[in-house]
Amino acid sequence: MLILTPTPLQTAAERAFFAELASWDTGSGVRGAVVASLPLVEGPMQRRQADAVLFVPEGVAVVRVVEVERQSGVVTASPEGAWTIGPGDGPGDVLQLDGGGSTPLEGLMRAGMHAAVTLRKAGLEPGRIARLTVLTGAATGLLPADGDLGEGDQVALVDSRSLLLGIGRASRYAGTDNPRLWTTADVRAAVEALGVAGRTPSVEELNGEGFPYSPYVLRRPDLLTPAAMNASPTRTTAAPPTGLSTSPHRVSPGGPLVDPAAAARVAAAAVQAQEEAERVAPAAAAAPPPPVAPAPVPAPAPVTHQQPLPVELRSGSSGDTLALTGEPADAGRTTPRPAPEDTGGIGGLFGGGPGEAAPPPPRELPPELRPRRLVTAPPSSGSSADGDPRSPRRRGLLIALAALVVVLLGAGVGVWALTRGSGEDGDQAAPSTSAPASTTPADTLAVGDTAVVNGTTFTLQAIESDDTCQGNAYNAVAEFFASSDCTALERSLWSAEAAGLPAVVSFSRVTMPDVGNAQALRALADTDGSGNVSDLLREGVRYDGGPTELSGAEYASAQTGPTVTIVETAWAGDEGADSALDGLASAALSLGEVDGS
Repeated sequence: MLILTPTPLQTAAERAFFAELASWDTGSGVRGAVVASLPLVEGPMQRRQADAVLFVPEGVAVVRVVEVERQSGVVTASPEGAWTIGPGDGPGDVLQLDGGGSTPLEGLMRAGMHAAVTLRKAGLEPGRIARLTVLTGAATGLLPADGDLGEGDQVALVDSRSLLLGIGRASRYAGTDNPRLWTTADVRAAVEALGVAGRTPSVEELNGEGFPYSPYVLRRPDLLTPAAMNASPTRTTAAPPTGLSTSPHRVSPGGPLVDPAAAARVAAAAVQAQEEAERVAPAAAAAPPPPVAPAPVPAPAPVTHQQPLPVELRSGSSGDTLALTGEPADAGRTTPRPAPEDTGGIGGLFGGGPGEAAPPPPRELPPELRPRRLVTAPPSSGSSADGDPRSPRRRGLLIALAALVVVLLGAGVGVWALTRGSGEDGDQAAPSTSAPASTTPADTLAVGDTAVVNGTTFTLQAIESDDTCQGNAYNAVAEFFASSDCTALERSLWSAEAAGLPAVVSFSRVTMPDVGNAQALRALADTDGSGNVSDLLREGVRYDGGPTELSGAEYASAQTGPTVTIVETAWAGDEGADSALDGLASAALSLGEVDGS
């Protein structure tokens, strides 16, 4: 069991749960899985909906850890209605959960939906997501004893046997109708998509937990659909017409969409062909090749479902995680792909003109071994390595001379600027020749500007920009910035109406040095009682018709890369429903797009 707890655990229930899992050690000797601490809170009371996410090779589950401290006895769990606790086999008293409520199932359902939506937005298909509730504290027993409530809801106590049973049943539910196991690349991509702070588990660690190795992200809808067809059992078609056959015709499922071994062989053959072409290049340049009659183009062979398709690898955001596409290299192309132009390794202004003929490839490869990009071919016949201006050596000299001229010109401009700025006549320094810095929201927005989001008009009332967050936050968030300062802070106040009543919107955008610090900041700011970035009202900024402070504010946050957006909304006069402020806060998250960022 691999455990990821990137931020300090906040409750005694979490600490007891992860301490039990830590005693199992890593690897698949007890149970192969990954459990990551991922608190999810909702609503004005910031109630916990889930505490962790569980990855097993069969699928995903969201986990809620509940501490039973004011009551003791046997917990009777039910898929519907309140849970109870009593001294024996009976309904007993209504269970009282920390944060309110008597059953965690509704919150876990929303947490599962949130995880599914997040993973699908990242291009991953999660399949069925199970829900696991873990009881800690004074719970002495559980009814039903196996903890299976049906429809993906499992309950367990904090002991090895009960937890193993709950995780096993959750795995079985998540693996139903799942055509493909979760691979190492799938888990790494999912951990990053869900926003688990800290490091991403390595491929070796995930492989040791029982996840099959793959450099490809395979849990994509377009790949899982053919995989589901392949995993389906053989089916019998209708009987043929009389006289043709008397036995039913069975249709066997096709092979896998992409065979990694075949893809590796294709890549190795392409590399070998490229190296051979480079070896024969000098001989081809010295002696012109004899004229060869064009070979007839063979008709393309029909592609069956079992035939491996060419693959295209594109670097993912998880280091060695690669997305996989099944589109052939020349799909839909009716004309031959032109050979890439030889520019000596530098394109752009130093490339050849449009009239320059591309040299022919040194060797025609079979279609299944043809690489997507061909290496530079040798010069065409009749030209020498030094005489033809299109030759790589000649062009390399021209490129070097052009680069030298650019460097000398730049040095001359720099010397002129220095002497101009330090002259004895007292003239001001000449303007810098460097490109202007990118504009900030303070430069592109002005007080009085408006923005319409989801039918609500927001009017800018105040805006400030800083290059540090130290001194611009309070409580635990201020302590966080003392050790991990931001690189930019942009704050603004907007006025708007919610349900016909005037409201104020505090918008803060924090840019951290990296994604890890941004994730840690958002997790801390989302925690109730941890403090926040200081809004402008808190620092004494006022505007006509606005309040002096945020009273009964609603909160929303978002993260994109190293940038964290924090929004707080409050009534500017008469108070209305909290749900109206909550919707206004969610809409105000889009104000960050007003300045074009």
